[in-house]
Amino acid sequence: MRHFLLPLVLCAAVASSHANEPQLRIQRTDKAPVIDGVLDDALWKEATRVTKFYQREPVEGAEVSEKTEAFLAYDSDMLYVGVRLYDREPDAIVALEMREDEEMINDDIFTVAIDSMLDRENAFLFYLNALGTKGDARIENNTSFRREWNGIWYGAASRDDKGWIAEFAIPFKTLSMDVNAPAWGLELERYIRRRNEFATWGNYDQDKSFFYVAAYGDLVGLEDLDQGLGLDIKPQAAARYRRRYDGGDKDLTIKPGAEIIYKLTPSLNASLVVNPDFSNTVVDDIKTNLTRFNLFFPEQRDIFVRDADIFEFGGLKEVNGIPFFSRRIGLAFDRENPEPLDIDIGAKLSGRVGRYTLGLLNTQMAGGQEVGSKNLSVARVASDIQEESRIGAMMTYGNPVSGNDNGVAGLDYRYRNSNLFGSQVFVADAYVMKSFSEDIDNDDWSYGLTLNFPNDRWNAVASYQEIQENFNPALGFVNRSGIRKYVGELRYRVRPENNRLLRIINWGFKSSFTTTLDNELESSNVYVRFFDLESHDGDQLATWGNWYHETLFEPFEIQPGVVIPDGDYDFYSLWGKLVTAVHRPVSTEIKYKFGEFYDGDIIDVHAILRWRPAPRFYFTLERRVFDIDLPAGDFEFEINRARVNINFTPTLSWTNYLQQESETHIMTFQSQLRWIIVPGNELTVTLNHDWNKDNGSYKRTEADLFARLVWTHRF
Repeated sequence: MRHFLLPLVLCAAVASSHANEPQLRIQRTDKAPVIDGVLDDALWKEATRVTKFYQREPVEGAEVSEKTEAFLAYDSDMLYVGVRLYDREPDAIVALEMREDEEMINDDIFTVAIDSMLDRENAFLFYLNALGTKGDARIENNTSFRREWNGIWYGAASRDDKGWIAEFAIPFKTLSMDVNAPAWGLELERYIRRRNEFATWGNYDQDKSFFYVAAYGDLVGLEDLDQGLGLDIKPQAAARYRRRYDGGDKDLTIKPGAEIIYKLTPSLNASLVVNPDFSNTVVDDIKTNLTRFNLFFPEQRDIFVRDADIFEFGGLKEVNGIPFFSRRIGLAFDRENPEPLDIDIGAKLSGRVGRYTLGLLNTQMAGGQEVGSKNLSVARVASDIQEESRIGAMMTYGNPVSGNDNGVAGLDYRYRNSNLFGSQVFVADAYVMKSFSEDIDNDDWSYGLTLNFPNDRWNAVASYQEIQENFNPALGFVNRSGIRKYVGELRYRVRPENNRLLRIINWGFKSSFTTTLDNELESSNVYVRFFDLESHDGDQLATWGNWYHETLFEPFEIQPGVVIPDGDYDFYSLWGKLVTAVHRPVSTEIKYKFGEFYDGDIIDVHAILRWRPAPRFYFTLERRVFDIDLPAGDFEFEINRARVNINFTPTLSWTNYLQQESETHIMTFQSQLRWIIVPGNELTVTLNHDWNKDNGSYKRTEADLFARLVWTHRF
């Protein structure tokens, strides 16, 4: 337990305080604007005006290169933001993405980011490009960006010979908020893509990343906000037609369901979901596994994505050893029978009460795969302490894959100081957990410590993690137990002055060493970045080298019939990467790796070609090839992907995604038509089709056609 002493020492240090970021007092109005992308409403003449925007990139603290004016006002129902984005070269404005909720970092965009809980950790993001395409996301725990989050709001944009205009109307019903907070955190951000220029109103310190909510400015003056009853009722109707080609089975199912979300307080949400349908979820990317350990696939289902940050624990960014992984609920765990299991009902309580953050989740999973109906529960609580730190606890109960009981209990602590040595950021995370499984009463602990110095010039990480042999979070994710893992990372960055070509040069290394609990080295990886160059346009060229060590305590069958003998292996490889800026109509990404692999050799080539001839069309071709030569046998396999997106309007799109993988001889295709009728009301029609290779040719195995309609009633 000595690993927890350092955070306690840091606690005794002088607590950091919120820096003197800018403050903005907003004006109240009774003249709601028409959200049409034109600043001709009387409201904008009386609104609070913001004209001071400063570069984060490329020159920290320099004035934005193009004049920018933002106007803010509110009434009891909504926050209104109007922006005039001047541009001396209006024809050079980059506006490519027409599909709502897509990543728009390749476009000129304007973003409104709101920390309505004033927790200095989490924020709601709303952004528009010059085509009027909307996007939203959540920043979570000052570190991660969750684009899967969707909120109900309104936006429009237009272009003219002066540049472009954006208008936002953000309902307070969409936000969780602390009505007793003296202010909200606010950030206003402009991205000028052709110059790769990022300008902000509040935080332009390059040591504090785009995700660092703690450095936002303050928005004051919000009073008497109305969230109505705080009740959203979202009935849904779903239909599914399935055909299995191997047995000739056909069936049609109708699946009604509903979700009810109620704000017990402005900062505490209760939700109930009955018979949910996830047919609109994007298909997972096919992955190839060259390791001895299970792969991790991220959560994409909307009911689990919402408030997911609350259930993060211990600062665990490594997926191995997390106590709660929501994909355990309802998704397949039996490779021989990969049919997902239904969720009959689920209830969630999430939000804040004073200085406490709460998360409670309970689901009833339908029976199947030789396991009966299961009740699965997670509880999370954390308390703010000092200025930026917190202490918390988590408990899980339930076993989705067995009739045996299982649970996990854990404590975690985060110390954060965003004013170290003036403006540097330092974060320390520590945790301890114990699992409770039937017939197991020893060696079932996990604990760890991570020290993070995530700044611009120097970025360093050091961590320690121990997962004992019998630690088993049935609702979490562990693919390697009985280990101790040590990680060290260092990156040094230079920003050349007056260099017309290069903006950033990075050097550094990453290392990890995994031992048994008897301190016998089992795996290690040392990654040395020889150089990593980034141009002002966003092009990138990088090379690095790797040293690997693997100790196999038993033979490893990496492919059918190809067995690597047990023993110690040291092997080396070199990597190279070339990326061209994706805001161009045609862009590419190429990675090439060659070197040793166990007692043989490997070549790994990964290439992506992107073509966007117009905002309505987007095409991607991707190919990855592995060529592996081992004394026990040679093998080669590949992954091929093709994507075709057609955008009729920002709210009506048709996406098509084809994947083929030669190792398991499978091919999948997803085609989805999505129509956002109005914000909150949506129709999706999805076709999933699978093939399997047999006797040299692909044969159809299964096809599913889904239709799903969701309609939101807000009170």
